[in-house]
Amino acid sequence: MKSGTPSKLPEKALVVGMGISGRSVCELLLNRGIEVTATDLRPSASFAGALAGLKERGCRLRLGSHHPDDFLGVEQIIVSPGVPFDLEPLEEARRKGIEIVGEMEWAWRQVDVPVIAVTGTNGKTTTTALLGEIFKASGKRVFVGGNIGTPLSRWLLNGDEADYLVLEVSSFQLDTAPTFRPEVGVLLNVTEDHLDRYRDFSEYVESKFSIFANQQSGDVAIINFDDPICRNRPYTGKGRLLIAGRGDPSADAFIEDGFAIVNIPGKNPFRIDLRSPHLKGMHNEENILAAALASSALDVPPSAVRETLNSFRGLPHRVEWVRKWKGIDFYDDSKGTNAGAVIRALESFDRPVLLLLGGTDKLGSYTALAQLLKKKGKGAFVYGEAAPRLYRDLHGFVPTFVYDGLEGAFKRAVEAARPGDVVLLSPACSSFDQYDSYAQRGDHFKRLVQGLGEG
Repeated sequence: MKSGTPSKLPEKALVVGMGISGRSVCELLLNRGIEVTATDLRPSASFAGALAGLKERGCRLRLGSHHPDDFLGVEQIIVSPGVPFDLEPLEEARRKGIEIVGEMEWAWRQVDVPVIAVTGTNGKTTTTALLGEIFKASGKRVFVGGNIGTPLSRWLLNGDEADYLVLEVSSFQLDTAPTFRPEVGVLLNVTEDHLDRYRDFSEYVESKFSIFANQQSGDVAIINFDDPICRNRPYTGKGRLLIAGRGDPSADAFIEDGFAIVNIPGKNPFRIDLRSPHLKGMHNEENILAAALASSALDVPPSAVRETLNSFRGLPHRVEWVRKWKGIDFYDDSKGTNAGAVIRALESFDRPVLLLLGGTDKLGSYTALAQLLKKKGKGAFVYGEAAPRLYRDLHGFVPTFVYDGLEGAFKRAVEAARPGDVVLLSPACSSFDQYDSYAQRGDHFKRLVQGLGEG
């Protein structure tokens, strides 16, 4: 067991939230002989039989509502990332001194494999995936997961082996990870997001910086100084700080004449040609610098970084080119669920952009986005629950049109577009008003694009 974590497993535990991470940690607990109760606000019918195996193994299911007594009759509570940490039954359990941790923290306590953890408002999925491919290219066994794809607890259940764990880590996971200590922690950026879950932006900033809270002198902290919040908030951790800065030759990784220069003191410097990689845009240059620093800090050969960048094509729904139709390019950036992500997407283009955005409002500011749209935007086509506020904040800067759903907004954007323009889906909002996920929303957009016919 890792230093600073309990040496004794609980006899009784409660798991809150029965998505894939909650179900996985339930299995782990049951495997260790722990008496498990699982609770979720969704009714049994919502799970389509996915919980039957847990019930057969003796897991006590409490679905459709939370029962306060369940939170007080256990020694430990494990919460899934989507569960609000200030839920009243959790607050009561906290007052009673019951330990509350997240699924990632609980699973991390069970492993003894070096961890590279990546967080940030934007870019963390791409950087995590890129790092995983770099380690694979170097011949290492690697697990890539956490907030991306497979929960850490599921990896434990599968019994696979790895030399390194590369984890995408969200602020929600960090909020419930009091002892989590990655050997390498990466912070890409902090822009307004999830303000429906945090008291204010400063609380969200501190959540992101907590990735470094438990690091010791032998660990490494990598921070992107191109992001003003990351640059201006003092670093107070104990780990060795490595700085990425695109235009700063004094940084440990920077860009010069189309090359990424990685120069960590005590290690041989190396260069990466950025003129041919498939990852385009300033935001991806920042992701590349961070990944190169993290891999170099763990002595991955530069050849593995170069090889990976020459083949890595990015991930779906992240400024992903869909097709060209009658001279108009269509891009799917459905993963752009906050204004900061949309700004980075817009900065990738030097042509007029017709922007599709909307969904569930996360209560961040759209001021900076409005200013950039004034320069780059040819029109904003807003839809969904957030449409009224988006219209209010954007219409004075760019022609703005309101629709009920994505399909209507898309149709009008296509009518307004001309050869050479870009039609970009980058919603600045979560998808849950009309879709199950950002991926489902992006797939809908792609179907609409492909449905345009010959062109």
